[in-house]
Amino acid sequence: MSLQGLPDFYQPMQAENLQVFYPYENAGDYLVLPNLLQIGNRLNQQFEERPDFTLTLVRGQNPALLPKPHGLLDFKLQPYYPLDAALTLIRDSDANATVQPITCKSGFLRLYSEINSDQIPEDLKQPIPLSWNGLTTARYHLKVPESTAIALKGALKGDILKLLGRAEMEIAGVAPRVPLRVRFDPAVLLNQLAALGNAQRQIACEEIVSFFYKNVKSLPLQMIGELPPNGFAETMTDWVRAHFGTFIASPIDDSRSYITLAAENHGSLEWDLSQPLQAYRTIVLHLDPLSAARQLVQNLGLDTVFQETTVPSMQTGTWMVDVSANLPDRHPGVLSMSVTLNAPPALPYRPQARIASAQLIPPENSAKLMLKLSPIEKLEYKFFTSMILQDAAGIRQLKGEEIFHSGDRLHIRPDQFPVIFIPIEAARALLEIATLEGICQWQEGEQINHQKFELNQAMAEIAIVLPKQATNAQLEISAHALDGSQTLYIAPFAAKNCQIGLHSFREHGAHQISVECEFQEGMGLFAIDLLPEGEPESEAKVLFSRHLSRAKRGVGWQSLRFDRDIAIVPIAKRTPRLVNGQRCNLLLFHSNFRRNLSLFKG
Repeated sequence: MSLQGLPDFYQPMQAENLQVFYPYENAGDYLVLPNLLQIGNRLNQQFEERPDFTLTLVRGQNPALLPKPHGLLDFKLQPYYPLDAALTLIRDSDANATVQPITCKSGFLRLYSEINSDQIPEDLKQPIPLSWNGLTTARYHLKVPESTAIALKGALKGDILKLLGRAEMEIAGVAPRVPLRVRFDPAVLLNQLAALGNAQRQIACEEIVSFFYKNVKSLPLQMIGELPPNGFAETMTDWVRAHFGTFIASPIDDSRSYITLAAENHGSLEWDLSQPLQAYRTIVLHLDPLSAARQLVQNLGLDTVFQETTVPSMQTGTWMVDVSANLPDRHPGVLSMSVTLNAPPALPYRPQARIASAQLIPPENSAKLMLKLSPIEKLEYKFFTSMILQDAAGIRQLKGEEIFHSGDRLHIRPDQFPVIFIPIEAARALLEIATLEGICQWQEGEQINHQKFELNQAMAEIAIVLPKQATNAQLEISAHALDGSQTLYIAPFAAKNCQIGLHSFREHGAHQISVECEFQEGMGLFAIDLLPEGEPESEAKVLFSRHLSRAKRGVGWQSLRFDRDIAIVPIAKRTPRLVNGQRCNLLLFHSNFRRNLSLFKG
């Protein structure tokens, strides 16, 4: 598996509330960590954005029969990425840099109160797995007792429940490399590490870093090579987590990243820490999950986020399984997408298998399936997904692998379908000024297939669907100004999950320009007014003399810098030279600033 383009965990760039990783092997965009978590939005029929938050109170037709009254809390989570601030930081050293949000792989969310934890019902405090869409959004879904649902309903109508959220999310990248090999007995090393955690071998990654940092001379390792002054502890922690750790929610809710260590037999291992390794790290973000919903209630009423529903009564042993897949609304070429649940016979109580199936229809991509088991059985079953695709190869049916699951809530991940999903999302700020057109090309055997797509304000997300055997997939994307004036292109790149925004174009964000004056006989001073397009109040004056004929700042030759957003603009591939005695407007490289030149003699 290629690691190109993944975040390189070695020496990230950092500023206040900002962290940016280089792409491994300098392949692709710089990767930006989120620094905030918020409730995501959805579009209504008028293309207005509303918080994607619902609370449903469910009751049965007969109170004496199942299901018991309960509540369903469901909302979309969206990390906030400081992309423009990241561009400003990066372009001090890379003038043509572009950025992408880092995609989270998995995670958990728990609710808590900073004031009084006893105020929150216990069922709200449990960490709940987040269902990620393969890009930058996740769904939180929690089934709660009726009493908790009523308490949440009251909290939506007034600020009576101080409910906050903490998300622990896992990201993938490439571990730092150090010029060292280590030999060790895995059982000895892991047992020493496990002693720092609890009885279930759950340990904070921060404890592992400290273990390798403080106890270098007494570590159960044979080191081959010279120990580097920095990076060894973090690199070893990454290798241990990748080979022997499983990401879990914090067992004591202390905002640290936790893993469960595997139990290993005695033996001998050797790791070459100078080699690249796909590693995993945890980030922790906070949010106020009720604030956006409360504001919506104040503006438009409680019905916008709360509803009550009555469902048919069920006999004992009958289960209703809520199935959902967090996917973009559009996946061209997919004629049908379905899920099947299979509960094998459970002798002697139930000799027949129970099978239930349903289609997953956009935009909800959800279904409710009923399984009738014996009254003493746990709700356990296997599920598989299937799809009918239509593309250049014709119409074909694909079936996924059977996967074991338990419980009445089934979140299907994108990688649990028999295809490869490539979610592509366009940022709202970009779609306000442009539409996106793209094409994805891939190879199946000797045949080249392709899929075209368009993103606009009415449809900001799409998932390109490729068969598992597809290879050499590439994306080409162009942005067309809504007024038809300009078109910008992104160079073809390997097909991957991506968010396309202003940050994806070299023309956007902070830029540097160089200005040089040529002085003729008798000319002593140039005064140049630099005016951003449409912002004359932001004028910047630069003076040149015979002793200072280039824009200069600090020590050595520096470039002028402009913190201006530039979106759909032409590109002049030249650096201008200013000629005495002329007044002109010049288009500088990667910008559309007007220049008003004034000449002074002296």
